Amino acid sequence: MNAPRHLLLPAVLSGWLLACAASAQTLPAHAPLRILIVSDEVNPHALPPGQLTQPGELSAAMDNTPALNIDALPESLLELPTNAIEQATSRLQLPPADPAGYDVLIYFAHRVPDNGMDDQVRQEAFVAAVSQFLIAGGGVVSFHHGIYETAGKASMQDLLGAQATGAVPWNTTTGQNVIALSSYHFVSHHAVLYPGRVAYADPGIGVATGDYLAFNNTPDERYPNLALRAGTSGIEALFGSDYSEGGSAHLLGYARSQAPWQGVVVVYQPGEYEPNALGPGNNYQILLNAILFAANYRTGDWLFIDGFEGGSLE
Repeated sequence: MNAPRHLLLPAVLSGWLLACAASAQTLPAHAPLRILIVSDEVNPHALPPGQLTQPGELSAAMDNTPALNIDALPESLLELPTNAIEQATSRLQLPPADPAGYDVLIYFAHRVPDNGMDDQVRQEAFVAAVSQFLIAGGGVVSFHHGIYETAGKASMQDLLGAQATGAVPWNTTTGQNVIALSSYHFVSHHAVLYPGRVAYADPGIGVATGDYLAFNNTPDERYPNLALRAGTSGIEALFGSDYSEGGSAHLLGYARSQAPWQGVVVVYQPGEYEPNALGPGNNYQILLNAILFAANYRTGDWLFIDGFEGGSLE
């Protein structure tokens, strides 16, 4: 890994302009990446298009982010719809070390395919390919509704390690606090700005009582029922929140590693509100951090990102 490089770019003008907003982010210098995205749309709160992160917008934002080094080979940044999931399955069967393979899968799929015969069979073949991808050293990033469990997604939730279920309140007044649960981790800390601290504890996932760095997302969807799957192991909690629905401790994001994986899963829940998700600021920065961390996990280069051996300091 080369020495960290920070791109200092002018602040974006008011309003959400995709190309300008994306360019406000920063990453250390890194080898070219190949990124595959599987996405679909869900809009329970009837948000207008300008407020909803829709299929195609993740890849468009990344394509306009100078800090993200995308490989020059064909299809190096490819976003596929959930209804074409078999195309993702075939691509994930190549190991990440193959020049035509992918370093990272971003899972932004609310549902399984629903456009033909054998939809569940196609979904299960995809999950099997994701599992082999992780074993081969690929990184998986679940962003926002990728962690939501709908009919037919159980095997994918087992792989990710958690699920969000039930009603998802849309809060436009206080949103939710995003709380960093480690003293340092590349995903939660690189170029992420935390204006204050909040008192927090979640002993169920090993988070001791303390004052933790936090920023606020308003508006935001709040998942009162995001929980680890039974038997899930290898979890490192990265983010929590403290809104009142269903209790005062809510897991929002984590990294998961386990044998025989050479790769890693990173989950981050906030992010569907487009000006927060893909605009300048913390949520898109966290997504970029997760991509770089996951892409470098198999090689060990992540150990020295930002000069913090091990990727975290506890």
